[in-house]
Amino acid sequence: MPGSHSNPHLRTGRLRPLIWAVLLACGWHPGDDRRVHGQTTPYLHSLEQEIVSLVERVEPTVASVIVQRKFINTVNGQTFTDWERSIGTGVVLHRNGFIITTAGVVDHAHDILVNFRNGRYRRGHLVGVDRLSDIAVIRVDSLETRSARLGNSDDVRPGSWVLVLNNAHGFPSSMTTGIVNGLREEDVMIQVSAVVGSAYSGGAVFSTNGRLLGLVADLHRAQASGSVDSGAGEGRGLIAVIPINRVKTFARQLIEFGEIRRSWLGVHVEKIWESVTIGGDRNIMLGAVEGMVVSDVYPDSPAMRVGLRKGDVLQAVNGVSMSHPIVLAEFVTTLPVGTRIEIKYLRGDVEHTAHTVLAAQPKTLAAPASPLLTEEGPDNPRSGEDSRLIQQMILEHERELAAHRIKLNQLKRLLDERMRLIGQRSPVRSGDDGF
Repeated sequence: MPGSHSNPHLRTGRLRPLIWAVLLACGWHPGDDRRVHGQTTPYLHSLEQEIVSLVERVEPTVASVIVQRKFINTVNGQTFTDWERSIGTGVVLHRNGFIITTAGVVDHAHDILVNFRNGRYRRGHLVGVDRLSDIAVIRVDSLETRSARLGNSDDVRPGSWVLVLNNAHGFPSSMTTGIVNGLREEDVMIQVSAVVGSAYSGGAVFSTNGRLLGLVADLHRAQASGSVDSGAGEGRGLIAVIPINRVKTFARQLIEFGEIRRSWLGVHVEKIWESVTIGGDRNIMLGAVEGMVVSDVYPDSPAMRVGLRKGDVLQAVNGVSMSHPIVLAEFVTTLPVGTRIEIKYLRGDVEHTAHTVLAAQPKTLAAPASPLLTEEGPDNPRSGEDSRLIQQMILEHERELAAHRIKLNQLKRLLDERMRLIGQRSPVRSGDDGF
């Protein structure tokens, strides 16, 4: 198994593309001799050291999640078993062995292995998964690394720099930087400008002070739900990040109950779009949302018991303005079942205030259960202790890591050669330290 110490020169080498990306984003160009040989060299060195230090602090908290799936297929009356293996990213949430990842990483898992920065493997056990929020929690029996320092995603501001780490290819981690665009109200996701591939789903997003801000949402799920544009795919430069505050709320329920127990108000609402009147018809809708109108009330729901009707316009819940259906859904979900809430709404031109108690969301309205484990899954002792399969997973993973390291070294040599050529084309003036 690989050791826990990496070559510092290799570490610096694999960070150089990231550093160059930062400089280019700031407007630097290789042909600018004055900036290269005058002021940029100390700045570049300082920036490099800051990034290296940040990566060294957070990388041990990020793990590779190796999942093996079992499929039973029938062709022409013949039944056969097929195996599929994939690798995703997880982040150590708690020293008790809890690791958070996205639901897509562990979907249909038969066996789960977790590979840590020190090269050790631990068998993972599924704690809970929620497809609606795209969040899953797994647990390992023993942990030899520290947990991630959790940030506050409510403090994220547009323009903030973030570091995105991905372990889908094992260690050393793939990484890139990104810039926060803002919080999308319609899907409660942090939108980040960063060039990543589909393998980054489940990746960890850290602030510049080393605190975890969220997880990269599954790109295919995000596109399906509208979190990102359908063109924001492989290398398109736009990702949706599940905020860490949301992850903490749902992960806590998955750990405690094995599922997310969502509160329920029992209304179906539609957006009221700002519009203009042309020719006497109010039919030209603009981009802004003015509020929400109740389009349906579920029978025997908290909303029906409090007297809400179709056509009522929701204004606020517990003093929080309800400007979008997703805002209402997220706000209600984060409140415990049984919470008493205050609702302000308009009926015609009259404002009303009512109080009701949130109920548990009926099972018929919940997301369909994900067949995460087959009947012979890791919790079944007949197959859960099959060491042969586990050893095979480890060996295959080690082979992939070795091939990945060869590619990294090839890219490093190519980058070093290009840097050398750039240096030859940029003469050093007398008195300069060079580059």
